[in-house]
Amino acid sequence: MQSLAYLARQPILDRDGNIFAYELLFRDSPNSVTAIIASDVQATAQVLENVLNSIGLERLVGGKKAFVNCSREMLLDNLFGLLDPNNFVLEILEDVTVDRALIRAIERHKSRGFELALDDFIMSDEFIKRFEPLFKHVSYVKMDLVDNTPEAMEKAAKFFKEKNIKILAEKVEDEETFKHCKDAGYEYFQGFFFAKPELVTGQKIDATSAAILKIIQLLRTRPTLERLCDELDKQPDIAANLMQFVNSDVRDKPAIETVKGAIVWVGMKKIQEWLKLMLYARIGTIFELKLNSTQRYVSIDDA
Repeated sequence: MQSLAYLARQPILDRDGNIFAYELLFRDSPNSVTAIIASDVQATAQVLENVLNSIGLERLVGGKKAFVNCSREMLLDNLFGLLDPNNFVLEILEDVTVDRALIRAIERHKSRGFELALDDFIMSDEFIKRFEPLFKHVSYVKMDLVDNTPEAMEKAAKFFKEKNIKILAEKVEDEETFKHCKDAGYEYFQGFFFAKPELVTGQKIDATSAAILKIIQLLRTRPTLERLCDELDKQPDIAANLMQFVNSDVRDKPAIETVKGAIVWVGMKKIQEWLKLMLYARIGTIFELKLNSTQRYVSIDDA
């Protein structure tokens, strides 16, 4: 069954007014200016599913970078294996708990080539102390003008420049604020003064969480290529999503026309990661999925 996929994009500009990147934002309807997010994990998973399966990165950002919000859970669970590190910046949310597990995860993402950003940073002793272990790993810090005084914005610009971290002013809503941040040394800017988030839609082929989980469980048995093709023949919605995924960006390859060709091109491990991302986009919880009829719980991390 087909429906519409939604997300929004808001440009991030450099000091000369050129588009440097876009932040990709969760939207759940064509009428929503903002979105009610019940789960950061589910929201980001839906954004990435819509990018990969329905809209395509080239259409969204046209070769620019894409900033995406990342909760602690998503960073730990490594759901970014499908993403090209050259195209995506992982935004670490301001409410994450910083501990050794998170630092190891961030080191892993950075080693793959991802740039990382701290989102909604507040220039305070408490934030500096909490996030100091991450400073050597991040490339950008996003400063929210609503939560920081003009004096704090100036102080942050100097503080992070000394650490070779690029600094971005969020929620810039007028020319005076833009000039103040620019004079303070900010390198990037985002806000209504430049552009409101723009809604982007695409065609979405719905697949149920039960069908997705069935394929994940099959992949755990290390099936043959023929066995996986046979199962996908029985799950046409997932097969159709797979074809959209592999053909969403044809810049570096010819169009793939068969499910078998798609599996060979993606690889079994990547298909498992792709299905896991789709499952997160539906269930809104990371660790357990309740199977309705048996009252049995399956750990997604084991998939």
